[in-house]
Amino acid sequence: MILLLLAACDTPITSAGAEVDGPRALAPLSPTVAGVGWEGDAPYLTSLAAPRLLRRMSLDLRGVLPTEAELDAVEADPTLLDGYRDTYLADPRLEDRLVSLFAERWHTVMDEYEVGYNDYALPDQMADTYSHAVGEEPLRLLAHVTANDLPWTDIVTADYTMANELLGAIWPIEYPEGVEGWQVSHYKDGRPAAGILSTNGLWWRYVTNESNKSRGRIAAVSKLLLCTDILSRPVVFQRSTNTDPEAAIRTDPACQSCHSSIDPAAATLFGYWWVIQYNPYEMQNYHREREPLGPTLLGVEPAWYGTPITGLVDLGWHVSHDPRFIRCGAQSFAEQLWHRDIGLRDYASIEALRQTFVDADLSPLTLLRAVTDTAEYRAGGFTDDAPDEVRGRERVERLLTPNQLATVVEAETGFGWTAAGFAQLENDVVGYRVLRGGVNGYSATETQQDPGLTWAMVNARLAEAAGFTLVERDLAEGAHTTLQGVALDTPSTDPAFEAELRSLYWRWYAERPDDTWTSSITALWASVEAEEGAHAAWSAVIDAMIRDPRFQAY
Repeated sequence: MILLLLAACDTPITSAGAEVDGPRALAPLSPTVAGVGWEGDAPYLTSLAAPRLLRRMSLDLRGVLPTEAELDAVEADPTLLDGYRDTYLADPRLEDRLVSLFAERWHTVMDEYEVGYNDYALPDQMADTYSHAVGEEPLRLLAHVTANDLPWTDIVTADYTMANELLGAIWPIEYPEGVEGWQVSHYKDGRPAAGILSTNGLWWRYVTNESNKSRGRIAAVSKLLLCTDILSRPVVFQRSTNTDPEAAIRTDPACQSCHSSIDPAAATLFGYWWVIQYNPYEMQNYHREREPLGPTLLGVEPAWYGTPITGLVDLGWHVSHDPRFIRCGAQSFAEQLWHRDIGLRDYASIEALRQTFVDADLSPLTLLRAVTDTAEYRAGGFTDDAPDEVRGRERVERLLTPNQLATVVEAETGFGWTAAGFAQLENDVVGYRVLRGGVNGYSATETQQDPGLTWAMVNARLAEAAGFTLVERDLAEGAHTTLQGVALDTPSTDPAFEAELRSLYWRWYAERPDDTWTSSITALWASVEAEEGAHAAWSAVIDAMIRDPRFQAY
């Protein structure tokens, strides 16, 4: 029964000859099937304390810590949590945070592409700016749709892209005049309107070659937009005398089990086909005259899982009307905010999210609210009877990603870690993104959720520099932005000294410190101060607090 259900989920479910009008035309799937336990892990999970949960929400949705006033408020009245969550969903920082979140799944932000910054005669100091502009283009469209609460189908049907000044200058994009930063923009090369499927950034990451013929691109579309990993399907090949790969693909039943659906869809993407690989003009422009090459080279007419289509102009619409598309949207948001893979055990939870998504006319913000309401998202621990398999699966504590760590540290200390024009936690050319557990879009495709040696080494260097920068800004120069109640000459015996330490602990960790911690950190300050002075002592305190697991986890 389970195998039959999973097999059915691999293909769009429509009546023969019937037209699906939109998301509300989809029949909701049953959350239970006889004999299958989809109860999920919720009964075995306990929730985070309200202040710590508020910290999680703020970090996930804004990339910064909540204020002390917000923490005080939810500590006194936990029912205020949802109101603050909704405020965070309306925060201008949500869009940037979503770009980083989507990058972890879509893998489009890489350090190098087949066309490099030097192909456009850009200076070396713009290498990081260039790679992020290219890779973020599709992610910015996803984030724009989400943050502006547009229907989720817009991600594959929108007639615009997102571009910044650099992309507007080097690509055939009409970038608005008199503005700066990421803006709604339009391609000028006649490419069809298909949302992210019409972005260079997506196809520069998911490239193709003469033998693959865009099949890998459709496999990526299937995995990212339908949550159907074609490459994971078991295939059994029989010994054959056929030495022509293309002939085997069209005749061998084992090959046809996948290629019968992949090849007709791949035939829609040949407007992106290059004649000269690695050439900027070839790669950046859409070539409408090459669209007929798809059916010619693949030997099939364009179609989406058996339904004939014209080409790319229809592809986005058919993807958006595939029943798997909506469920995948719900599943992918849950996966990223739960920080784990979704399995059969999660069926009922994902189905409930999917139904909420449909009922809200595919409102992404409603889906985000629903995901942050789940027991899996709010989990902070386990019940005593939680089985080992649940304890091994659920992430009741998550590690800050490199992007989160960078934004939090800069917001709290004023230290932005850059070198030679490269953000040190956002690349691997001269940076430490993967060493700190991040995703590089190619070889590292999941964020690290278990601390490691390189993780600790990067944290140490970051915390050291951030500590010095904060003390220099707040105490030496007198800005008092974060350290507000002390000065460099405030002795450790002054009540203001302990009050500042307790306040900082509360603001950074969303927990109240005990006397043991206060005594230990004061002893650290006194030890360093006796040897190197107050500046070094406060720097050491900040260093230790940033490296503390209570700061690094959330």
